Amino acid sequence: MTAVPTNLRCNLAFLQRLVTEAIRLHTPKSVEEATMLADIRDYIMYLCLDGCADSSLAENLVKSFSALQAWLEHKHDETPVWRDEREITCWYIGFLFALEQLLSLKHEMAVMPGEAISREAFMRSWKRTAEKLRL
Repeated sequence: MTAVPTNLRCNLAFLQRLVTEAIRLHTPKSVEEATMLADIRDYIMYLCLDGCADSSLAENLVKSFSALQAWLEHKHDETPVWRDEREITCWYIGFLFALEQLLSLKHEMAVMPGEAISREAFMRSWKRTAEKLRL
């Protein structure tokens, strides 16, 4: 259990179990399995929403989501069963990456060394990008 204020468990081992179960249930065979899959995804989304309101939790989740992505990549590369589920594994890696990025932007947390994250910095950078792309 984390020390930050949330009523949801968010330690890495627990999140790894959730993602493993989500991958197993990715193509549900019953209404019950479909509900379980939706509940797992919603659990992770509600953790993210809690992180939007609490920067300490967000920092913990950004680290956990990043570690989960690396864990999924390793499982995919090292485990034949997971290799057969490449598309599903990639979906969860992308899902976790998007949530990680959302939290880091919301709380202006630099993930890469020297990274400057703020709306103002984004707008300056976006202006140059849009000009180069002729948007």
